[in-house]
Amino acid sequence: MNRSFNHDPSITPPAPRRDRLSMIKIAVGLFGAPVAWLTQFSLSEPLAAHACYPYQSPVSAPILEGLPVILAIISFACFAVALLSGLVAWTSWRQFERKLVGKGASIIETGENRNRFLITLSVMSSFIFLVAIIFNICAVFLVPPCSSWF
Repeated sequence: MNRSFNHDPSITPPAPRRDRLSMIKIAVGLFGAPVAWLTQFSLSEPLAAHACYPYQSPVSAPILEGLPVILAIISFACFAVALLSGLVAWTSWRQFERKLVGKGASIIETGENRNRFLITLSVMSSFIFLVAIIFNICAVFLVPPCSSWF
């Protein structure tokens, strides 16, 4: 039977890349939350340090009026980016596991082991960096600005 003239959709093979996960989704899941935490840390710490120690001696109140608000905005924006990255990682992991169960876990293609590792790593790193961002948010609200450490 010649399959080229058969237009029955149940017989035609699926598109070859339909079930493949996008490398962009894997990269967003893997690097989104760490980059959000690094951004939060890189913006908040120098800003707070300059506001509380602008010259040769520390000040009792920050020189920027809205320092806690600015730090909270930075923290919540980075939290939103990390949460979005975690959501992408989680949905990619769920999609991959569904695909693996649908195939039957007996045969895994060559690139599938790499993708499985990267997706699992992205879920774990997103969770870890989300927790780190939450701790930094708690520090913004619990530690008074320009307070002495001793």
